[in-house]
Amino acid sequence: MGKHQRILSQLLHPFYAVNMLLSVMFFVTKTVPPICTTMYNTCHIDFHEYELLIFLGSFVALRSKRQFSIPDYLSHFCLFAKILSVYMFWKQNAVYAVGFGLLWLMQACFCQQPTYSGPDRVLYLRDTTFDQEVVHGDSRTTWLVAFYTAWSPACIKLQPIFAELSEEYGLDFLKFGKLDITRYPDIAKKYSIDTSGWSKQLPTLILFRKGKEITRRPAIVGVNKKSIQKFFFTWENIVNSFSLGELYMECKKSHPTPKPIEAETEEPAKDKIE
Repeated sequence: MGKHQRILSQLLHPFYAVNMLLSVMFFVTKTVPPICTTMYNTCHIDFHEYELLIFLGSFVALRSKRQFSIPDYLSHFCLFAKILSVYMFWKQNAVYAVGFGLLWLMQACFCQQPTYSGPDRVLYLRDTTFDQEVVHGDSRTTWLVAFYTAWSPACIKLQPIFAELSEEYGLDFLKFGKLDITRYPDIAKKYSIDTSGWSKQLPTLILFRKGKEITRRPAIVGVNKKSIQKFFFTWENIVNSFSLGELYMECKKSHPTPKPIEAETEEPAKDKIE
């Protein structure tokens, strides 16, 4: 299945349909009779509501300008549209706002955002396998490891990108791994990765060579190494920051994949005609 087909398949998930329905619910109830006449005694959107709608569009466009994935952009739009809907329902009637909030809560509990389930060449690491494979493993192997948490939206968004990168650049000596740092806090502490709810380091990608850290994103900068440099986890940014194209060619030239040996077939000897 191609990339565009996977995106289309992802957009057909009920999560996006339900979110779009919730996002436009206020405007539907405000403009479609007999719903609008029953709830508001009128069927038009006033000037202030138009202003809020324009503000929503502008805010989402600015807030999501670096979201190159259509599902991510749609998720951002739905989130802010639902927040705006709560406010507009509240202005009309507090009961409507509470009812909408309950619907939103039900959606969050029973119709969650789908996770990536496509092909990949990613090895999911434990603390022991991380130590054996990445830190003390084959010195010829370069590792790109994603340190993530299951609850972080940014980590969830990285899943398809990281999987596709592993498919594109993964080799026997250029490997991709993932490690859940909420399960292994000692590793998070060792590599100075903050796992709190307000962390700016989730996810963190680190490139290892011969067991040593070479590059990480987001980078830790400043005199005291306490400032986190913002990083946008797009395909292009990751490829450029870690020089994956160059690494791929280097690993491929240094350690070419051996060609399978084909069994030689001998032609049967022809009988001599005496």
